[in-house]
Amino acid sequence: MKKKVLYLYIFTTLYAIVTNLAHPVTPAFIRNLGITEYMFGLFFAAMNLGTFIMSPFWGNLGDVKKRKYIIAIGVFGYAVSQMLFGMFRNPYYILIVRFTGGVFSSSVIVSLLAYISEDKDIINKKSVIAWFLALITFGGSISYLISGQLGDLFYDNLSYVFYIQAAASFIVALLALFLDTEVHGLQEKKSLFKQIKQFKYIPKRLVFLFIIIAILNIPIVNFTKYIDLYITDLSYRTSVVGYFSFTTGIIAMITTITIVPFITRKFPPIKTAIVSLLIGALMSFTTFIFASEHLIICLYTFFMVYIAARSTYEPSIVNHLNEEKNLSSGMLMGLRQSSLSLGAVVGPIVSGILYGYFEVGLFYILSSMLVLGAILLTVYYFWYKKGVVNDFNRKNS
Repeated sequence: MKKKVLYLYIFTTLYAIVTNLAHPVTPAFIRNLGITEYMFGLFFAAMNLGTFIMSPFWGNLGDVKKRKYIIAIGVFGYAVSQMLFGMFRNPYYILIVRFTGGVFSSSVIVSLLAYISEDKDIINKKSVIAWFLALITFGGSISYLISGQLGDLFYDNLSYVFYIQAAASFIVALLALFLDTEVHGLQEKKSLFKQIKQFKYIPKRLVFLFIIIAILNIPIVNFTKYIDLYITDLSYRTSVVGYFSFTTGIIAMITTITIVPFITRKFPPIKTAIVSLLIGALMSFTTFIFASEHLIICLYTFFMVYIAARSTYEPSIVNHLNEEKNLSSGMLMGLRQSSLSLGAVVGPIVSGILYGYFEVGLFYILSSMLVLGAILLTVYYFWYKKGVVNDFNRKNS
């Protein structure tokens, strides 16, 4: 089992590296094509629209078929999409391959999280989930560091970065075939149509939670995307974005190793998420109050506290979803990924417009949305506790 989880960690890190490899150079690549800032948000939204539509499908398909094949297909399809992204110059063609990139890449995180959640041989699921999510961030940070250097090297033709990413993704697709995603402890595999019927049994409070997750992913995603753009707009080189993103990955890993294990043992997941959001809101807001004169200092101090808070919030939500027993892991993780993607569809479109008008003012709005999310999550928590009490009373009546 240790070897199985270790290979899962290695694969997760490699996947995160290759899928983020082109992100730091994308703003410069789009500008070199003469495409407006608004389209930058639209491209990102198109990818997340594909993820939003397909995540529940991949999750349910993984409950029926072997997840390693679903993961391999997803990475392969993403590789083709990114290769075409680097080749195309027409913004509408790019929009299409961004959508297909989301369609295929959505299979990976959903399948891996569902596997971790349902395999009874994985004893300390909270720890494994926290490490998994941290490695996604850490791998992405390593990727930003590499990509920043590649962006400087191929500044005159950034398409090469996309081609390198595609080639690396093809290799990772092959590595997916060596994943051991056979789940021990499950006695039956249902048909895909029976799995999809679970939609009818989703409780209203869980629908409310998925809406909250979508809302919260707007600031979480757009802090990352528009800080990259903001740094680029201030004439810093892509390597600066790379070093900054690498540091966020280190902070996420340190948080996972030191803070998350203690908190998950001591506090309920939703309470942890609420406090994390409030801390993140305060620190992100503080970052941009002083950013005009001391941007780099603020990013490496206050904003790193926000990263630590975010790294605590994300596993808390997944751990809470794992407490749900009426829906399959594939369905739950698919709906979570769709919720994340819904926020990432709406957010970049609106944020692209707001950034064009307000620039740094966008970040104040995003911080306020974290506070709103914490308030809504508090409402959900009381709703959830009421449901738990009612279920207990029914069983003992």
